[in-house]
Order: sequence, then C-alpha cells, then structure tokens
Amino acid sequence: MPSTVGLVEDLEEWAWREVERLRCETAQLAIALGEVEKELSRLAGARETMRRALRALRPDLGDCAGPAASAEAGRSPGADPAGGVHPVGGGPGAGIRMTVPVREPGMDLTALPGIYRRLAQILNDSRTSLQAHELTRLLGLELTASAVEGVRARAKRLVARGWAVQAGRGRFAAPPA
Repeated sequence: MPSTVGLVEDLEEWAWREVERLRCETAQLAIALGEVEKELSRLAGARETMRRALRALRPDLGDCAGPAASAEAGRSPGADPAGGVHPVGGGPGAGIRMTVPVREPGMDLTALPGIYRRLAQILNDSRTSLQAHELTRLLGLELTASAVEGVRARAKRLVARGWAVQAGRGRFAAPPA
C-alpha cells in the first residue's frame, strides 16, 4: 500500500508536468497570436496607404476613399467583417511585419496594432508615468527580462512615433492632449 507522502509526491510530480505542458501551450498560443496581430497590423497599414493614395487621386471622395470605407468605419484596423480573424500568407511568419504609424492629428488608438494599442491605452489610462516592468505586468505578461525588454522596445517605438512620451529615465506616459 502506497504511503500518503508518496501519493502527495506523485500528485506534485503530475502537477509540475501539467504546469510545463501548459506553459508550452501558452507559449505556442502567444506566438500564434503575435503572428496574427502582425498580419492585422500589416493589413491595417496597407488599407491606410490605399486610402491616402485614393484621396490623393480623388480628393472629391473626401474621407470615404472607397465604397467599403463607411462599412469599415466602425471596425478596428484589420478586423474581419464577420468578427473573426483569418491568417494569411505562406505559413507562420510569412510576410508579416508590425507597422506602427506616425501619429497624425485626428488619429486614435484604433490605428495601432494589437499590443501597441493595449500599451498606449494603459499609458492613456494611467495618472502617472510607468516603467517597462509596470507596463509588462499591466499587459498581463510574465515578468521575465525578455518580456520587460520587449515592452520597453515597444514603448520606445510608441515614443518615436508620437503615441507616447518618455517622462524621465525609463518612464513612459501618454502624450499631452
């Protein structure tokens, strides 16, 4: 007959294996999500480029540069009209690039791709400037060195594109309204 301690050790060993399995699954889902968000960002950038080109060619169209513009007005960039997300390309990472547009007057956070939008929203909602590790935690990411550095790089990209400001060494905030 197995001992009580032995049963608990067996359960603990099973729990550690389950934790590792779930961590692997979470990492795979995070990679897949990142790839789809990058594709959505690329598509949103392409759509905006097409709108600018159409406005330049046909100023009489105003802000409606194309018949689908009014239908797209209520959607976030890259959103599928049916509400789903569909990967495109020749496989994982094929032709995917995340584009963060330079902030122009009248642009709102919907112009930003996934994680950048969430990051800018956190900065806009905060009453104080935040450090990269605080942003990482608020994004719900694991506090690892690589995650914090990734968030810091994204925050700096938002600063460079006018969506955020650097408020002191290593601190980020929303730009003044």
